[in-house]
Amino acid sequence: MFQRMLRQTFTGLAVLLTSSVLQAQSSPLASYQQQAEALLSKLQQQNSETIEQDAAALVAASLPILSQFRSRYPECGDYLDALQQASSALPDMPLERIETGYHADAELPPLTNAACYHAKDLLVHPATVQAIAKGGFSEAQHWQAARAELEEVIEHFGQVEAAMTSQQASH
Repeated sequence: MFQRMLRQTFTGLAVLLTSSVLQAQSSPLASYQQQAEALLSKLQQQNSETIEQDAAALVAASLPILSQFRSRYPECGDYLDALQQASSALPDMPLERIETGYHADAELPPLTNAACYHAKDLLVHPATVQAIAKGGFSEAQHWQAARAELEEVIEHFGQVEAAMTSQQASH
């Protein structure tokens, strides 16, 4: 009897743990991280076949994260809303405008919390890669610039993930 109860308890815990792992793997953060790492790998291999589409998919994957971030950090609302309004136009902008307007924030409202900056970059960096890909990878510096964008977004991702996790723990 005791062994059967113990077995049922362990089975229940295993199912709960498996469910939690699967849920975490399908979360917007986990999905974003997987897509970013896959895109970085393609850039490292200089495989340009789907980079523009993959970068666009990463931009799209950032949107639910930005939405969650906005709800956890309401002070980021205006800043992230302005970015989201420009998101569809970013890949068609000249790289210089993306750099000054959105990397350096010249076209965004004032920043009120440094965490907002990291969240913003989950969209801006892949949009920059998308813009680079639209222009073509005709020179080594294009590959280098695109890789640098993805390496940087992965660093920002860590900051966003930490901010989201710490904010969840405080609620």
